[in-house]
Amino acid sequence: MTLLLPFAASGKELFVLKALLQSFAQGTGLKVNFHKSCLIPINVSEDKAEMLAGVFGYRTGSMPFTYLGLPLGTTKPRVIDFAPLVDRIERRLSANSAFLSNGDRLTLMNSVFSSLPTYYMCILQLPKSVIENIDRARRHCLWRGGDINSNKKSLVAWDKVCKPKVKGGLGVINLSIQNQALLLKFLDKFYNRRQVPWVSLIWSSYYENKVPHLAPIKGSFWWKDICKLMDIYRGISRCILGNGSSCSFWDDIWSDGPPLSLHMPRLHSFAINKNVSVQSFLPVSVEEQFQLPISQQAYDELLSRSDTITEIDLFGDNDSWAYIWGNLKYASQKYYALNFRAMQPPQCFVWL
Repeated sequence: MTLLLPFAASGKELFVLKALLQSFAQGTGLKVNFHKSCLIPINVSEDKAEMLAGVFGYRTGSMPFTYLGLPLGTTKPRVIDFAPLVDRIERRLSANSAFLSNGDRLTLMNSVFSSLPTYYMCILQLPKSVIENIDRARRHCLWRGGDINSNKKSLVAWDKVCKPKVKGGLGVINLSIQNQALLLKFLDKFYNRRQVPWVSLIWSSYYENKVPHLAPIKGSFWWKDICKLMDIYRGISRCILGNGSSCSFWDDIWSDGPPLSLHMPRLHSFAINKNVSVQSFLPVSVEEQFQLPISQQAYDELLSRSDTITEIDLFGDNDSWAYIWGNLKYASQKYYALNFRAMQPPQCFVWL
């Protein structure tokens, strides 16, 4: 069993932790192997770290380190930190695909090579160069077999290979889109305020009484990568108003039709605060929201949606977000398929 225990750099806390681990070992029979354990100091002097490690007989380590197969650290993983993933794919390429037909290689690539990065992509934004290296290995698997140095040309462009079969492709997973689809689940948990500790921590730390996508990006490298997907998330979802605190009055979809900034562009141009939430907009009189006098066209736009604005009822509950595929639940496969929805298959596929 692999266990990660964060604690303050205090001798007292360390002795309490040691006592808890010993009680756990006595109660379950699972003994802690201190010789295989490691203490990773963060903002702690080397001398103090060595002293604390001596309490357990640990060795000291440093960040980044590998935890459950993933690079873990306080800074964004470097490309070299993903080298074990790429090496694993290339080793399987040489071992498995040398004597297979093209159809067998396609099956192997979809079931093995496209699946190996999934664990990483569920947590981290893969660097572009890492995805390119994985795609290079997948192309070799499909067209060149096990010889990684072969100069045999690809028979079909890679972007066409990655189309779904119903769109005229070979159904190979597009890793960039798949990575986005898997990471968007974190924004689903965040915006819908699921009962998860990290969601509560981020809301209380950075977005108290703020619209997240209108606030400056703060936090760890991981959260900053997730924040880059906020525009995509808002493009596939609409806000079901609760208290209106996490929804932009002008730029989010919360009523019928497009965002109000697009539906009423002239009125939007007179708005004093274009980054206001629905919750903050409603209590203030209309005259205080705009730079007066407004144009006749802007006034006509205001009249056309005045009923929508005045009929808004806010509740004490948090906002929730639904998705354009008609479901309150986010599904990565739905988002992935959405990216190919507008594509038309070649004419030779029309009969299928």
